[in-house]
Parts: sequence; structure tokens; C-alpha cells
Amino acid sequence: MFVASKTIAATLLDLLTQPEELESAKAEFSERTGGGVGGSEWVAPLLPPDFSPPVDLRWPEYIRTSRGEEWWIPTPNSGASLKL
Repeated sequence: MFVASKTIAATLLDLLTQPEELESAKAEFSERTGGGVGGSEWVAPLLPPDFSPPVDLRWPEYIRTSRGEEWWIPTPNSGASLKL
């Protein structure tokens, strides 16, 4: 997680301080999508617009029983997902 955040930050700094790299990235995006958002090669998001993300999922619970240490994932609350 920390390495990924440093990599993203370094990439953003490169794009901000090196205009030729930003232009190269924009050109690649345009080429790969066939002209940008909505272009001939554009792949739209796969989730429907009314998708409700499962924001109510919790981390696994780590418990100690007579059998030893175990973990389980609590079930989400029905209808508790946030509509975006």
C-alpha cells in the first residue's frame, strides 16, 4: 500500500513537472480509446449506473475458541449499502 502510494505520487510529480510526459500519456490514452471517452475503442464502465457498492462489509473477526484461533467474515446488513 505504501509503495503503491509512493509510485502514484511520483508519477503525478513526473506528469506535473515534465509536460512532454503528460502529452505522451494523453496521446496514448487517445490512441487506446480511439479518441478518448466515447471513442471507437472506448470500453464503458462494466457496472450499471445504479450499482449500490457494498460499503457495509467489515474486516474479518479474529476469535479464539476451544478449537484454537479462527476468523469469520460477518455478513453485511441487508439494505445498508450506500446509494451513490
